[in-house]
Amino acid sequence: MRNLNKTLTAATMLVLGAGAAQAADAIVSAPYEPSPVTYAAPVKVSNWSGFYLGGAANWDWGTFQKGDFDADGWGGTLFGGYNMQSGSIVYGVEADLATSNQHEYVDPNLKMEQGVNGSLRGRIGYAMDPVMVYGTGGLAGSKLQAKQGGDKDKQMAWGYTLGAGVEAMVTDNISARVEYRYTDYGDQDFNLNSGRYKRGFQENTVKVGLGVHF
Repeated sequence: MRNLNKTLTAATMLVLGAGAAQAADAIVSAPYEPSPVTYAAPVKVSNWSGFYLGGAANWDWGTFQKGDFDADGWGGTLFGGYNMQSGSIVYGVEADLATSNQHEYVDPNLKMEQGVNGSLRGRIGYAMDPVMVYGTGGLAGSKLQAKQGGDKDKQMAWGYTLGAGVEAMVTDNISARVEYRYTDYGDQDFNLNSGRYKRGFQENTVKVGLGVHF
């Protein structure tokens, strides 16, 4: 009986030792699998540099007699320019050519009209992807016309324009913009059969448009 107990005890110890050895081998031989690491995608930075072309619809309200701003009308604009970029600062030059149907009767029989107009301006902006805010200013010119009965006189007027806008990249190469500008074309002399009339023209313009960047 004593020999049987010794035998059973030895067998039990042997089985337990074998199991422990297998468990240790399993722990040591198990492959190491690191936890997956997630990476934040880099923020896409808009590239404003290069040439661009676009078009806009504009609403204009102006005055031929200083202060009343009774002339108003719709028009269209074609614009183009070139941007350079240094970090968040965007700067460049832009030109535009626009039409307007503004007109005003400054006397009962004297009608003043604005026609084709345009500008050559500098622009400087601050990019906050995908939006850029900017200021702009430069030289402006416009065809102005005085009509009285069957008589009329056209003059080319020159002045300055100042404004500001917001532009946003809606795709990699298409932007949308809203821009406001104030323009003063100065005074001009219009010669009609009834006499000489000195008239100036100032206007406010809001332009909403799209541009394609190359």
